[in-house]
Amino acid sequence: MKEFNKKSIIMLVVSIVVGAIIANIPPFEGLTVTSMTYLGIFVGMLIMLIANALPSWATCLGAMALMVAFQVGSLTEVFSAFGGSIVWLMIAVFAFATGIENSGLLTRLALKMLTIFPKNYRGQVLSLMTAGLVVSPLIPSNNAKTNLLAPMATEMTKQVGYDKRSKPALGLLTAVFMPPYIGSHAFLTGSANVAFMLGVVGLSFSWVGYLSLTWVWLILLLVGTYIFCMTYCRPKEKLDLPENYFIDKYQALGKMKKEEWVALVVVVACLALWISNIFDAGMVALLGAVVMSAFGILTPKDFQTRIPWGLVMFIGALIGIAGFMSTTGVSTWLAGLLGPVVSPVVSSVWIFVPVLLVLTWILRAFIPAQGVCIVILYSIFGPLLPDAGISLFIFGFVEYIGGNIWFNGFMNPFVLGALGVAGNEYVTIKEFKKSAYAYAIISVVAMMGSIPLWMAMGLC
Repeated sequence: MKEFNKKSIIMLVVSIVVGAIIANIPPFEGLTVTSMTYLGIFVGMLIMLIANALPSWATCLGAMALMVAFQVGSLTEVFSAFGGSIVWLMIAVFAFATGIENSGLLTRLALKMLTIFPKNYRGQVLSLMTAGLVVSPLIPSNNAKTNLLAPMATEMTKQVGYDKRSKPALGLLTAVFMPPYIGSHAFLTGSANVAFMLGVVGLSFSWVGYLSLTWVWLILLLVGTYIFCMTYCRPKEKLDLPENYFIDKYQALGKMKKEEWVALVVVVACLALWISNIFDAGMVALLGAVVMSAFGILTPKDFQTRIPWGLVMFIGALIGIAGFMSTTGVSTWLAGLLGPVVSPVVSSVWIFVPVLLVLTWILRAFIPAQGVCIVILYSIFGPLLPDAGISLFIFGFVEYIGGNIWFNGFMNPFVLGALGVAGNEYVTIKEFKKSAYAYAIISVVAMMGSIPLWMAMGLC
């Protein structure tokens, strides 16, 4: 028997035993038999997720099945999240993004951005950051965006002649990584993580409404990234790109194809509708995907294979399970239990934000799944924040976006993937850790700098 299967069976047994014990304990004061059943299933699920013994979607769907079987809720109630706006937003934007990616428009836009800046190091950094920022709201897959742009940073590094594993090479990869991978969280359609984060905390926003809460953070993130690239990573000698380097590459694309024109019209129309807030953002993206399917840009095979259905199932299931924390009374019980311990932390948003960041980084050092971390911390802080006058949006945004850290490769496997796409030659994880420490500092500054805006918006 393979080790993986042994681990799966062992952890499955452990989770069932622990869950069963909790579920059969006489209800604590303030809880019911149903509450204890839910708590047992919830803790058992967390054990499986932390151990990563089974696919996340399988673990969460199994927990939902148990909730229905043991009458924690009806089938309609337990699976209600799959009929909600968050899950459909995810499906819609993934389908929309697949069509845009298939059209070739993103490559053209990215190369165009690279042609308009000076060819010195400052221009190299700005061009890569701008290209990443332009594509950020158009693709909800952070990996897809970094996979598109990271090779451009490596190619630029080679062409200019920066040494391998040098500071300038690190600066260019950081410039191309931070806006699309981290900064995309400023947009409702920029990352599937946004939909997940909002689903866990039970909130929804319009496209503009969400951006109105994140724009300060985004600006500070971009400024901090630029300062890091231009100070710590700046080359000692002046090395410029050939004047026509990216112009030649852009011209090699030729005239815009029909698919690109269709995608451009769809993008402009969707952006206009998102900004106007006339329709739900997910439904706008879904209609855009339908239009592109009519022109053959989005195919039935794409819809079946390019949408990460496992991720959709995991997020929808976890959102549905987390929602029962309130209806079963578990959140109220936790608030009473943890209140005396946690209340000093939530007494002020100025204390809560940095403490939450640090707690998130500590958890991420042991748990590679960021989704599990937000659920654990939500179970601790979620019940207390409303009474403390701190919006759950602040919790979700600070925890999830701040948690995209990579002090080591284990903490964020997606970073290792980005380095691999970039060639893992000019910048390795050893050098890229320095960008992680810069990001940690930037996170504190950007989140703390957003607090006055959140106060003005009535979130704290």
